[in-house]
Amino acid sequence: MENSLAAREKAVASWVPGAVVGRFTLLAKLATGGMAEIWLARQGGLRGFEKVVVIKRILDAFSSDPSFVEMFLDEARIAAQLNHPNIVQVHDLGECAGAYYIAMEYLPSEHVAAVARTALKQGTPLGFTFSVQIAVAALDGLAHAHARVGVNGQPLNVVHRDVSPQNIVLTYDGQVKLVDFGIAKAANRSVQTSGGQLKGKFAYMAPEQAVATARGIDGRADLFAIGVVLYELLSHKRLWPFEDQVEQLTALIGPAPVPELRERSPEVPEALAGLVMRALAKDPQARWSNATEFKSALEHWLRTQGGGPTNSELGALMHQLFSDRIARRTQLIEKANRGDLTPMGAGEVIKPPTDRSMPGATPIGAASGAGAMMGVLGTLLGLGVLGLGLVGYLVLNNSSTATVVEIPIPQPIEAPPPAVPAELVIQSQPAGATLRLDGQSAGVAPTTISPVEPGEHLLEASLDGHTSVKRVVKVAGPGERQRLVISLEPVVAGVAPKVAAAKGRLTLSTDPWTHVFEGDRQLGDTPLVEVPLTAGRHQLRLVNEERKLSVTIEVEVKAGQLTKKVLKL
Repeated sequence: MENSLAAREKAVASWVPGAVVGRFTLLAKLATGGMAEIWLARQGGLRGFEKVVVIKRILDAFSSDPSFVEMFLDEARIAAQLNHPNIVQVHDLGECAGAYYIAMEYLPSEHVAAVARTALKQGTPLGFTFSVQIAVAALDGLAHAHARVGVNGQPLNVVHRDVSPQNIVLTYDGQVKLVDFGIAKAANRSVQTSGGQLKGKFAYMAPEQAVATARGIDGRADLFAIGVVLYELLSHKRLWPFEDQVEQLTALIGPAPVPELRERSPEVPEALAGLVMRALAKDPQARWSNATEFKSALEHWLRTQGGGPTNSELGALMHQLFSDRIARRTQLIEKANRGDLTPMGAGEVIKPPTDRSMPGATPIGAASGAGAMMGVLGTLLGLGVLGLGLVGYLVLNNSSTATVVEIPIPQPIEAPPPAVPAELVIQSQPAGATLRLDGQSAGVAPTTISPVEPGEHLLEASLDGHTSVKRVVKVAGPGERQRLVISLEPVVAGVAPKVAAAKGRLTLSTDPWTHVFEGDRQLGDTPLVEVPLTAGRHQLRLVNEERKLSVTIEVEVKAGQLTKKVLKL
């Protein structure tokens, strides 16, 4: 007993900030779960080589459990054999003071659910091409995993089994990464799922995964999950809008087909919707045969749209959506390197935004279905590549051969924050224009009009000696903040007011991303998508302060046409 206690004390003492574990120096503990904990660490090398990594370590209480250790090592063995830019990389598997650990690449990123919700909240929902490009990158990683062979030349037969928006991340520089192969099925896995146990999330699970053992699942189950993710990104609606887990499972394995995407969202192009719905066929034989086939079909659709966004454009989107969070994370990493990162700050390094589900989701309530669920058999806390939540085991029938499934344990229900009213920030050129909104006085520009109800509004601006301007403004919902600049033309005696100039549209992408100015007016940050401009030649100034970049270009916009420019600066 004394030797065991001494060993445990030694292990705890070996895992503190500043301690050296293998090739890594521990910087800060990021999170602790029931079975594992996550550390931020630094890998040093010759001539100032340095890399920040994430280390996942089994807690001491479970290091002596052979079955759990084998499950943990399985995760590392599977992930270590996958080497692809769209899959999180494992750097090392080791043991220190009796504790096993996995070292993985640190991903400054947000998961796709957070990206989709944040974009929607900011009034700039992900477009079809951006959503499809994310799916293409994830499929590229899955194609590699599904086709990977081991050192003996035999197929590994890896199936992720938990593809979901939380396990697809988008880094701040625009890379798409699949994470958490912790429950992946593989031919060389030491610990196999026992018959009747389901692994994964119901909302993204393929029907055959819900009714079969692990031996009956192949890579097409992952294609179904990608289909669900893409369905939700395109429609901003959940595929299975059920709070009751039993209802969700019944809809998944029942005879009724998956709800048609265009019935939920008619604006989705028919050709694209057809590709998604093929992935969502309940019969695996009717789906795409493999990830490469599905990926190629989506890439062909992107080509018909002029191509998908580049990594640089995805990175520009991330900087637009998460600029404050990116700056905060950079500060926290710098503090960790100096050794003065507080526990609260450490949690922020990997803590996602509060909205964890996809757009259109309802809070997951306690599963109902009286008579169907007999009780809770146990709880399990597992940390994946960047940390997972509680997992519970529930009995779904009353027979002696009850099916055991994993489902998320509901988080405590918090009171929703008060709705932030929408507002319009109005400027006029020249300043001082009198404003009216829907016929009511709204002050003098520059001003902020708040609150503004969702819907269409008529904004009028007038100024002595200038032509009046009327503009229809659309407000999507609470929390939206629109900035409008209204230009008023001077009235010249004896000269009739100008007829409204013909306009075209400009789409501009730059590498690296830039702020775009026309004169003193900022058009936005690249990628600009279909910005309306007066037909004719425009001089634009492209600025990126971080790169000390300032370039002036000239573009010609033609009336009624879309002009596209892609520049590498």
